[in-house]
Amino acid sequence: MRSERAKIFAPFSPLRGLDEAYREKERVIIPKAHLLSDRIEEINLMLTELKVGNEVKIKYYSNGEYKSVLGKVTAILPSKELKISQLSIPFCDIYDIELLGNNETFDF
Repeated sequence: MRSERAKIFAPFSPLRGLDEAYREKERVIIPKAHLLSDRIEEINLMLTELKVGNEVKIKYYSNGEYKSVLGKVTAILPSKELKISQLSIPFCDIYDIELLGNNETFDF
């Protein structure tokens, strides 16, 4: 009897997903930056030097915003993607790479 009474006072939202839709609409979309050819060459050089197991910090473009990820490289795919844990990042979306765990730092 008590559990039935508790159901009466449970929160009710007749418009499910409305809050998420408002948040998505308010999100500011940042245009993707066009990199200069020198910077693209530096990123490509760093990508050729990366090995599976390297710990890196990568800043990349995804869904209208720049995101950062910190982790170990689990795969470098021939489809031009870098895999960090379960996240695949296309090479063309990489904005910055920093190699961690060594004295070498690659900030562009």
